[in-house]
Amino acid sequence: MPIREIAVAATRERSMREGPGIRYVIWVQGCSLKCKGCFNPHFWSQHGGSTRDVDSLLQDTIAARIKFPEIEGVTFLGGEPFEQAESLAELSKKLRQQNFSIMVFSGYTLAELKDEKSSEYKSRLDFLNSIDLLVDGRYQQDNLDIDRPWVGSKNQEFHFLSERYSSETLFNSTKDGLEITVLNSGEVKINGWATDSQLENLLEKL
Repeated sequence: MPIREIAVAATRERSMREGPGIRYVIWVQGCSLKCKGCFNPHFWSQHGGSTRDVDSLLQDTIAARIKFPEIEGVTFLGGEPFEQAESLAELSKKLRQQNFSIMVFSGYTLAELKDEKSSEYKSRLDFLNSIDLLVDGRYQQDNLDIDRPWVGSKNQEFHFLSERYSSETLFNSTKDGLEITVLNSGEVKINGWATDSQLENLLEKL
């Protein structure tokens, strides 16, 4: 079997803002949906980022949990993860064998991903079967959701695809917010969800 490769835009080895608990985060490179107002338009292009093989990403994730034992899962977002479904399905299966939970943000709806007429149906279904928690739906700039954690707009839905998480246990203890990291170089990285006005107010204070 050939080694599967993944176009990766960025990674974060420890985050509290991209799903339940503490998570390793992988942003993939490439998205054909190009939602207006997207937080990461620089991840749309098929060019950019870096090409990584499945096993090297697996080892990076395991190394991060050795460093931060509280990491409970991995989150994929982007970019559009389901445009690399075959490779991410393979990685997700290997991660779940290591007891990582898998969360995915997709601009496609679950109905679209389960469309048997799609040429990508088999690989998408394989990926879906390795996911614990899916957030689906295109980002709608004029339909913001500031009440639920993680989602950007009210049309987006949570789908609990395994028994690992449930709405009853997840949302009672979770709040949304921003994560700010200042690197030794002085570079400031901001992660999480906020409105444009909230970001502007924050940047004015930095």
